[in-house]
Amino acid sequence: MNCRDVREVADSFLSDQLLTETNHEILQHIDTCPSCRTELDARRRLRSALRDAFNRAPELQPSAEFRNRLRDGLREVPVEGARRWALPGRWLALAAGVVLTAGLASAVFLSRGDAPNPIAPPDLLARDAIGDHRNCALKFRLVRMPVPLEDAADRFDSAFRLLLSAPPDEIQTRDGSARVTERHSCAYGARRFGHVIMQYHGRVVSLLMTANDGAADTIGEGAIPHLIGRPMNGLSVVSVDGTHHSVLLVSDLESAELAELSKVVSVPLAQHLEVSLAPDLGRLATLSP
Repeated sequence: MNCRDVREVADSFLSDQLLTETNHEILQHIDTCPSCRTELDARRRLRSALRDAFNRAPELQPSAEFRNRLRDGLREVPVEGARRWALPGRWLALAAGVVLTAGLASAVFLSRGDAPNPIAPPDLLARDAIGDHRNCALKFRLVRMPVPLEDAADRFDSAFRLLLSAPPDEIQTRDGSARVTERHSCAYGARRFGHVIMQYHGRVVSLLMTANDGAADTIGEGAIPHLIGRPMNGLSVVSVDGTHHSVLLVSDLESAELAELSKVVSVPLAQHLEVSLAPDLGRLATLSP
């Protein structure tokens, strides 16, 4: 597969619409082609930014009046007898409205030049976490190669250095042990993660640390892990939020089981992170005008 072939199917690749064999050919190509790797990364970031802009733009949200009219109109739609023909027309009109709204979202985003909000909405953060878990821990289908944690701490986020030793390689819980199999930094779309891959009860679990400034005012000893977003393809995300980072667990474990594991793994790490960053934040405060 050459560069032209890759770029012709790039959007289908990013949407998981290609055959496994084609995906492998693309991955083999981008491993040795920085130009195509950059192109795919740029398209992924643009798609993510457009979705974010649409979700955040107040002027693109349906008004209460529109929602009421739509609800009342759907109630009046006949679905049997001679008037059944009316249903497709109404649905086509609704679909046209959705397409128009999506187009307006793209136009507004591109014209304003807005950058993605550094505080990721929980559903978007969960989606990125699930995407990284699937592509990196389950399918080994990363567009960008993983980066050693030490290098990632120097280049992207000093907090990633904590993941060199935390959590420990063997983690004891009341329901059994979890074992760390891999530590690195990787990216999904525009989001950079510190990534620790674990095996627990025969399942793959991803611990992901990412910057999420202002996610929470503080984190104390009573921090409670909470589910974010919606489960996708059987995968759930449990988050513990600090003042500048979120620590996430992603797996196909039952939600309650994942939350219990998060209490043992994510909460201590998030608390350690708060303490380790406090001196740096204090020094920054004294330097501020």
